[in-house]
Amino acid sequence: MNTEVDKILDVKINRIATKEVLEKIKFFLLSDKQHYIVTLNPEMTIETRENIKFKNIINEADLAIPDGIGILWALDFLEKKNKSLGKLLLFISTLLKLLFNSKHRRNILQYRTHGIDLIYKICGSEHIENKRIFLLGAGEGIAEKTAKVLSQKYDHLNIVGAEEGIKMNQESGIRNDDLIQRINIVKPDILFVAFGAPKQEIWIHENLKKMPNIKLAIGVGGSFDFISGKIKRTPLIFQRSGLEWLWRLVREPKRIKRIYNATARFGWMVLRK
Repeated sequence: MNTEVDKILDVKINRIATKEVLEKIKFFLLSDKQHYIVTLNPEMTIETRENIKFKNIINEADLAIPDGIGILWALDFLEKKNKSLGKLLLFISTLLKLLFNSKHRRNILQYRTHGIDLIYKICGSEHIENKRIFLLGAGEGIAEKTAKVLSQKYDHLNIVGAEEGIKMNQESGIRNDDLIQRINIVKPDILFVAFGAPKQEIWIHENLKKMPNIKLAIGVGGSFDFISGKIKRTPLIFQRSGLEWLWRLVREPKRIKRIYNATARFGWMVLRK
């Protein structure tokens, strides 16, 4: 099995296709050890420049998989950095090729695994029959609605818990230990955590050993918002062209700073590196 490991700005990334990710997950669920997966995007990579703890958590993950075309472009650029073209020309050529060469783009996008799609793939997999799933995070009632949507879509699914968790702790004074206890009572095998990065990765890293039944934990960012229907997902044509950021910018102009970080700032950092 291909488990190639690359690095972007000193951050680990596993360039493997979704099918191979699912094969690794099958192995994780049969293992006696605990595992966690990071779905990496450019914003998270930028965050690691000042957050060393976060960088170490990603680099220690069992898998850090690309969730964003920016990561895949960076891998393509860095792979070709020793070619005869100057850095700036190479920067422009790899970007243009990604935007306008559909065959090249399809080849690159085979290694992208969205957090949303990963949840669907895991829940639809035959490997999770008899496995217990817990959904943690997002806003009030979103995890519960996500559980309902997934249960309707997959008859065999066994979701044993769904709650927003950390926000509930902050607002009602419930201690983190109480949250851990509630999770342990239902003994999940798989834990999806939707606190947003880097909070979800740090929480998983600090608490996974306290939940011995969990074989696999995954930080899934805003995936519950999309699955529950709270936010409409980017049309397929934008997903396939790698232009989700443009769709989100048009739909939500207030995201301009985040989109700037994920595109222009990230690209400049990779170019300088």
